[in-house]
Amino acid sequence: MKSTVNLALFTICVLLSGCATLNKVENEFQSDADLIRLEHLEYWTSLVEEYEEKTGYFPFQKSLESEEQIVLVKISTMQQRQYLSKGGAKYNPKFDNNGSGYFLEKGVGELVYELERVLDKSIPEKYDIQKVPVNSPVGYNYFASKDGYLIWVTCITCGVTKISTLLMDGYTPTVNIVSDGMKGKVTKALNRDEMLSHPIYKQWKGRGFNKEAYVRNVVLENESDSKQ
Repeated sequence: MKSTVNLALFTICVLLSGCATLNKVENEFQSDADLIRLEHLEYWTSLVEEYEEKTGYFPFQKSLESEEQIVLVKISTMQQRQYLSKGGAKYNPKFDNNGSGYFLEKGVGELVYELERVLDKSIPEKYDIQKVPVNSPVGYNYFASKDGYLIWVTCITCGVTKISTLLMDGYTPTVNIVSDGMKGKVTKALNRDEMLSHPIYKQWKGRGFNKEAYVRNVVLENESDSKQ
């Protein structure tokens, strides 16, 4: 009887240890995923602002047919869009921020093409390293309206701060960069210079990767995804 009790206790300890290890791995992955999301937020906003410097408008802004129309580009891989967009084999409306069809949706390939055309250079595509959404959507989101642009990324480990807010799901923290014309129209959004120089943002960026080589490799694997 005593040996049976000891075995049961040992089994519980092993299971608890396994859960703790799993949680540690998951937390480290999410921290790394958030760091690369912030890096990619900087990357894509830099490109669209360079585009505006050359043209006087942001990508797709001139294609708007009315004052109210807004363009949306889901900056996501083909695999991620299986969950995010109608018609995807694993579509889940929970993760689709355009389920109602309110936004005029453009493909990420169209955005990449437009950036390459105007900037006259090859654009490596930078995507979220999380392949499958669990509780929150994956990928990045670019919006163009008559007032300018917005790009937001999820940042789970950022939480809610002076410069990060929640999606309408009440669960998912996001970091939002906007052009000057969009300031005040998006909750807690800052323009690019303000965001990158903010002390909280610098604190996030300063924490370092757990497995940087792995993260960089995943990013490289997907840098031509829209052209496949």
